[in-house]
Amino acid sequence: MMTDYGRALSKEVLSTWGYEGEENWHYGALKKTPEWLKVGGDFRAVQVHSKTSQATIGRFIEMQEQVELAAKIKNTWLNITGSSNTLKESRPWYISQFYFLTSLTESLNIRLGRFIPRFGINTPEHVLSTRGPLGFGFQTERNTAEIQYTKSKWDLSFAVTSGKLRDESEASGFYSQFNYSFGSHDKVGLSFEKKTKAAKEFSVGVHGLLGFTEKLYLITDTVFRDSEPIPGRKQGGLFHFTKLGYEIEKGIHLIALGDIKKTDITQENSTESMYGLGLTLFPRPHFEIQGVFMKRKQLARGPDEGDYAWLMMHFYL
Repeated sequence: MMTDYGRALSKEVLSTWGYEGEENWHYGALKKTPEWLKVGGDFRAVQVHSKTSQATIGRFIEMQEQVELAAKIKNTWLNITGSSNTLKESRPWYISQFYFLTSLTESLNIRLGRFIPRFGINTPEHVLSTRGPLGFGFQTERNTAEIQYTKSKWDLSFAVTSGKLRDESEASGFYSQFNYSFGSHDKVGLSFEKKTKAAKEFSVGVHGLLGFTEKLYLITDTVFRDSEPIPGRKQGGLFHFTKLGYEIEKGIHLIALGDIKKTDITQENSTESMYGLGLTLFPRPHFEIQGVFMKRKQLARGPDEGDYAWLMMHFYL
């Protein structure tokens, strides 16, 4: 869900072209909507290409179909999101996320409902090691109670979760995140996760969003996880991704990606790594296109590198 300010930035700062009002919901067809009502949504699809010495695979995936509504009553926002269930072939719609967010003071907020708790950088590329493999991928909402305290330079949040994810895995845990901004273009933070039921897991993450210049930026996230996949056998894991971006022209970003996942640091064949280049385009408000070509190595399948590429198309309401 975007605020009015966020929609204005999508035209003035993010997109290459845009006419007056194009950034608004339904392209400004509704000239005036109530201040208390917000409407949003996302539709994303991707064409994936994978080539190794064993096989070449191409696949088109409809990843995301969502519509989101939010209404404000005094100092409280009520939010509900409808999504197609990508785990089922018929893709039935269901309520994937809902919560209410209330401001107790100017700095103190409470959010209750079913959503993904704050951990690391909430990038939409859920194939990256710090999102999907750690349980923070697309549609991993869970019953969550969260409190956040925000000041001009820093913010701190705590959350507890319960219940199960869509795949029926246990989701009970405790989460905390701290962020600090050195200036208007830089933010670093720490995240913590402690599973409290079936899976014995503890994770610590360090992340940063750094703007070196107005056009050159770095987004990075590193997570260390201690787990006990089977009773009596403990293992440590390392998960990391980095994205270095440069805005060539307004709405045209050259990106370099690096990603590594090592589920057991004592086992060399548990390592998977990817690195490569790509372009992200924001031609007009509501549209995003991303093409990436990477070299990928999965040591469990052999020492050779394979090709991995995707072309992603995103339309946001």
